[in-house]
Amino acid sequence: MSKYRHIFFDLDHTLWDFHSNSVEALHELYVEFDLEQSNAPSGQYFIDRYVFHNERMWDMYRQNRMSKSRLRKARFEAALLDIGIDDKKLAKRIGEAYLDICPRKTKLNDHAMEVVQELHGQFTLHILSNGFHETQLVKLECSGLAPYFKEVITSEKASAKKPNPRIFRFAEQLTGAKKEESIMIGDNLDIDVHGALDFGWDAIHYNEFDVKHDLPSVTKLDELPALFVRE
Repeated sequence: MSKYRHIFFDLDHTLWDFHSNSVEALHELYVEFDLEQSNAPSGQYFIDRYVFHNERMWDMYRQNRMSKSRLRKARFEAALLDIGIDDKKLAKRIGEAYLDICPRKTKLNDHAMEVVQELHGQFTLHILSNGFHETQLVKLECSGLAPYFKEVITSEKASAKKPNPRIFRFAEQLTGAKKEESIMIGDNLDIDVHGALDFGWDAIHYNEFDVKHDLPSVTKLDELPALFVRE
């Protein structure tokens, strides 16, 4: 028998295709808010600038150097400034629209649904995410993933962000899982994998870009079930 009882999945970039869903939503907003009239050479330029600022500010949020409310506004304020628009009210409106549209997008990473369906019933599956709690719930519901996960554990719910050990401890307390029967699967080597390993769980890196290291990893999600074969 497999020693694992609880499998904890990261959501964004691991199961839910954050990049494709976000880009699609941003293209729609670029048109909806008439940003074609700006100094941006293209809609893609605006998206590239947003992605740059979003990643930078998410790093600050994970380090508790930026609040949730500030992050949601500031990333669009900065992206608009890069295309010659200094309008905080507009940034706020676009930010609110993005939070309404993007989580309802349904594209998953290849094989995500079939893998979750295969593992469900054999193991107890949970989400362990640094994403905003209400947003992650919408993503799970709209994408069809929600029925397969018992607990949705977010940094907001745990009052701690991966790789802080407090979020893994909270996950154990909430689910009743023990270290020796828990495993984390995620795309971020430092946040998901090392965070779990340092806490005493096992971990598998969803290594889509085949980064070279010696830790357990898969480059495609459909490689996962074979790693959990019950003897």
